[in-house]
Amino acid sequence: MRTLFTTLLFILFSVFAYAQEADERILYVIDSIPVIDEPEEGFGSLSEDDIQEITVVTNKAAIEQYGYKDLNKVILITTKAYASRSPELKQIPSTKAMKRIDGRWHLTNSPTPYSGPFIDYFLNGKKQGEGNFKEGVIEGKRTVYYPDGKKNFQRNYSNGIENGEAEQYFPNGQLKYKGLFKDGKENGSWEEWYSTGKLKRLTEFKTGKDMPSKEQEKYHTLLLKASQQFRDGNYQGSVKTLDKAIEMDPNYSDAYFERGTAYFYDFKFDEAIQDYSKALELEPFYMKALSNRAFARIRKYEFKGSRTLSKMSGVTVMASKGKAEIPKEEQEQICADLTKGYQLGDKKQMIIDAMETYCE
Repeated sequence: MRTLFTTLLFILFSVFAYAQEADERILYVIDSIPVIDEPEEGFGSLSEDDIQEITVVTNKAAIEQYGYKDLNKVILITTKAYASRSPELKQIPSTKAMKRIDGRWHLTNSPTPYSGPFIDYFLNGKKQGEGNFKEGVIEGKRTVYYPDGKKNFQRNYSNGIENGEAEQYFPNGQLKYKGLFKDGKENGSWEEWYSTGKLKRLTEFKTGKDMPSKEQEKYHTLLLKASQQFRDGNYQGSVKTLDKAIEMDPNYSDAYFERGTAYFYDFKFDEAIQDYSKALELEPFYMKALSNRAFARIRKYEFKGSRTLSKMSGVTVMASKGKAEIPKEEQEQICADLTKGYQLGDKKQMIIDAMETYCE
């Protein structure tokens, strides 16, 4: 994980246009909380419109009051969301201002585990999650939110262990799954939906172990076989096995994704695109299918007219032309898939690099 000293220096402060040397060591304190590592949502989630006030501290004596001696600056940022909170809410601590010691959460510099409510916030000051601790472990209901305020998931805990009802939601608000935990293990009936509202599957659990029907077991065996064939480099065999699985259940998005990936590795890019599209038809929020479909289109044109260098033991090696000319409509689709996948959380460097190339 990149530190704030090296990353936010270039990302956040390009917004505010502060001139600074590349070797400066800076501590950013956002809404009274020092930010040491890059947040999960990324520094780009904090925009100029989110900022209420910025204070730059350069006085060495003042900097040392924050517990640091080797810094050049402390930059205090107050978000508009924080400024609008009531005094009572500001008193409720965040886990970002706590330390975990021997599996229990402590307030900074407190020798005893914390008991009471907590609220975590995104970098822009909006609520990220909330719950309660009892002697440093989660107790009762814990809720986590998406950046736009919609509920992401909710679980119940007893002495830090999942117990009771659990739910997760898609970004559009549709229920993703629902079930019960007993002593930290899935138990009873678990229902899983697509973001369209259509039921994806129903699974029975007993103390964490799934109890499939004979038909489900047969289907699962086919998926496992296809996965092993793929790992062995037998992409055509994997496709044939997945053909049988899809014939058994034509409404399971993961099977289309797996078959599309086998086609992809076998350089059959049109077939891969078709299967990724079917997976996305069933599940529009299928992040990996979006990214893979984009790269299937890219590779389709990179390898168009390519020549085979070698073919042995079921492995084909082909010469790519490198960056290829791609029709405008196809490039727009590539960019749309990459962008949506990135927004859903696929932020690997190869995705970022592809966006810079194809989202001009």
